[in-house]
Amino acid sequence: MSSIVALLEKAREVLENRDLVEIDRELEALESLRAQVGRKGGAIPADLLAGQIMSVVPADEWPVRADALDALLRRLDSARKEELRIKSKPAGGRVVGLYGTGRKGPNVRPYHTLIRSVDPIDGRCDCPDFLKNSLGVCKHVLAVLEHVHAKPKLVARALKERAETPRSEGLAWDPIRPLTGPGDWLDRVVYENTAKLSKYAQGKADVRYLFQEAGDGKGVLRYAFRDAPQQRLNLVETLLKVVPAGPDSPRYDPALLAVLTREKARLDRVVRDAVWPSELKTAFKVLSRPLYPYQKEGVTRFLQTTRMLLADDMGLGKTAQAIACCTILMRLGRIKRGLIIAPASLKPQWAREWAQFSELPVRILDGSPAEREAIYAETAQGFLIINYEQLLRDLDLAKGWAPDLVVLDEAQRIKNWQTKTALSVKGLDPRYRLVLTGTPMENRVEELASVVEWVDDDALEPKWRLPSIHAIRGDGRKELLGVRNLETLRERLAPCMLRRVRSEVLDQLPPRTDVRVPVEMTEAQAEEHDALNAPIARLLSIAAKRGLKQPEFLRLMSLMTAQRIISNGLAQLQFEEVWPSIRGRKPDPALIQSLSAPKLIELRQLVRQLVLDQGRKVVVFSQWRRMLHLAHWAVGDILAEAGLRAGYFTGAENTKRRTQNIVEFHDDPAFRILFATDAGGVGLNLQKAANSVVNLELPWNPAVLEQRIGRIYRLGQESPIDVYNLVSEQGIESRIADLVGSKQAFFKGLFDGSSDAVHFDQSGSFLSRAQKLYEDAVADDARGGDGVEVEAFDPSDLEVADDAPDPFDELVEPGDDALAGDGPEPTAEAVVEPRRAAPPLDEGEVRRLFSQLRIRRGDAGGVVIEAPAEAASTLGALFEGMAAMLRAAADESP
Repeated sequence: MSSIVALLEKAREVLENRDLVEIDRELEALESLRAQVGRKGGAIPADLLAGQIMSVVPADEWPVRADALDALLRRLDSARKEELRIKSKPAGGRVVGLYGTGRKGPNVRPYHTLIRSVDPIDGRCDCPDFLKNSLGVCKHVLAVLEHVHAKPKLVARALKERAETPRSEGLAWDPIRPLTGPGDWLDRVVYENTAKLSKYAQGKADVRYLFQEAGDGKGVLRYAFRDAPQQRLNLVETLLKVVPAGPDSPRYDPALLAVLTREKARLDRVVRDAVWPSELKTAFKVLSRPLYPYQKEGVTRFLQTTRMLLADDMGLGKTAQAIACCTILMRLGRIKRGLIIAPASLKPQWAREWAQFSELPVRILDGSPAEREAIYAETAQGFLIINYEQLLRDLDLAKGWAPDLVVLDEAQRIKNWQTKTALSVKGLDPRYRLVLTGTPMENRVEELASVVEWVDDDALEPKWRLPSIHAIRGDGRKELLGVRNLETLRERLAPCMLRRVRSEVLDQLPPRTDVRVPVEMTEAQAEEHDALNAPIARLLSIAAKRGLKQPEFLRLMSLMTAQRIISNGLAQLQFEEVWPSIRGRKPDPALIQSLSAPKLIELRQLVRQLVLDQGRKVVVFSQWRRMLHLAHWAVGDILAEAGLRAGYFTGAENTKRRTQNIVEFHDDPAFRILFATDAGGVGLNLQKAANSVVNLELPWNPAVLEQRIGRIYRLGQESPIDVYNLVSEQGIESRIADLVGSKQAFFKGLFDGSSDAVHFDQSGSFLSRAQKLYEDAVADDARGGDGVEVEAFDPSDLEVADDAPDPFDELVEPGDDALAGDGPEPTAEAVVEPRRAAPPLDEGEVRRLFSQLRIRRGDAGGVVIEAPAEAASTLGALFEGMAAMLRAAADESP
């Protein structure tokens, strides 16, 4: 028995010691907070402000306490700088009671600021900041407190009045949002000071039946109806009936009245504007193309909530869902005008996808200020697509146009709430708001809060608390080590954000999804690119009148290839100068930005999503080895930090190394990316290793594109695959992408269709396709635009390409022979000589030869190409010559 007594005694000592430790810790915290206040509190005692912080933030959250005090002091400083005035005081000369506070000026509406106690602090205010900041004070409360504490007699009178005030009974609201959990403000509405709550007590002036016992003479609401707007609205309206609306009542609480009134307005809007369930049954029939089930879920969610952040993974069709929302709302008569705000480079893509999913007209806003103003004026009903920069310039016009719906694409553009872009967007006030981003948070939780704020301005409040409650930092509080309390983020975002990752909807995905990733060229890129338009147009103008001579034709190829390389980035164009200066440096965003190679930035984001977030293996294709080297360098740090790596499959590695890379790509979980040129476009089976392809640029020939994709999209692939095509939108690449798209449809019709007749109207000759790409420039030249002299052919013109010159890839692609051995690199003479030895065929002759080809499906299901002997012989020689030229033109590996 004595041993048990000894154990109990020991336990009592431990508990007592622990209490003492906790008391010591709280005293130490109080002293630290007092020191932080210093003289900043002015007339308000430092002990009082420090005690306020300790009462609203738990003891085990010191970083949060430090940030809370800093937030409080900022509000105190703001009250002084704005010279807030007490415009009315409590009746009867009392100190405790209702004040009117506000800025100087006769026409400024004062806020209702209720002071219940000056020591400890107990105040209420109906200003927006008090409702959100979870400090229990605001600048208005602090202004009154400083007024009172400046006069000791007022403090003494306030303490006496507080002691004489009886405990009130009725509704009350705790303004301090819990650090974790859903944090619904309605959960903090309580019924105070009642001995017994009866579930049967009902009546106009009695709402006790809505509450259940929670201890300490308080009752909490039985239900908050978070997911049922109409029922929640009924609840709020019932509570408003018993909340005193006038300041004469002793139970008047301006903060509670304000939150109930604001919530009623929000719910009124949702109930009024939401699409009814009965309407949803037929709503999707108005779309030109069907949606996948998860996409229907996203559209339905938005139509029922009216404001939403759609944060689906890239490739899951956020744009399609947005267009469906626009179309349905217009068809149902819920809206008249809709505004789509997107990066400038995405505007053409929006127009293309719109045409696929909706028959409603949409207009891209472009032109001079006067032209844009005219477009707003003449578009009384319909949809406009604008970019962020235009919104900055035309904000007043956009506000005056008064869109009912605004879709915000790539919404990370408003991640910094103090920027002009963010302020401009948040200056719009449409009833329906749909925000799209695949990366709602890039670095900091505060960025996410800025994006979410326009959809739900309460979801992640208070903002001052986000860094300390969610960040895991080192001892110095500067180094970010991780993120915590993620479940709280999920719970608070759930009502306003929908995010589906690829793995969640895998069973709904089509076998293959092609995603065009628009990339906006830098100003320097565009300048270099456009400088080549005039000489290209001049050569094409000559070609329209007569056949090009061999030097002219090769010069044209060189210029167009240079434009494609520039579209990849100036870092590739200037590779020999750039590469030695960056290869040993970490690819931080600022360094990559300086290279005028925005595709590298986009690739980093793709690698984060596909490799890190989704755990997938990726094949990255480029026609140029130099671009692959830049790409590998640009993502190297991302892979290294995760313990992952990448390798190559190009013509530069020896056979052993290429084989080893393929084996490891299949078998090593850490080997996540295979960088490949079109040497890897044939003869490789990667369907067991990867399920995603990234094309850093598009080849001209859809057959080459399909060869790349066919490495993973073939028999044995068990997962849906995603193909991401990076396209610089302002130049030649965008035009090539459109051309490849039409040719790809033709290609699929040929090899996947059942027709026994084939027409080459979409293929044509290289020159005819080039004419289509540069129609505007050629027309300008024909009208007398700036002409250029056609320079004599110089072999150095072709040095910009470090793999095969692209225009010939229509006719020949490297086969398995390109993968054999590691022979010597071709000399400069070898590059030029075949071109001198092979006289160019007349364009009409080439067309005549191709017209003699016949393509049909064989009995065994294959494709048979038939040609007369003469045509076969001539075309065979042509192909062989071009194959030799292409192999000879391959540049040395960097």
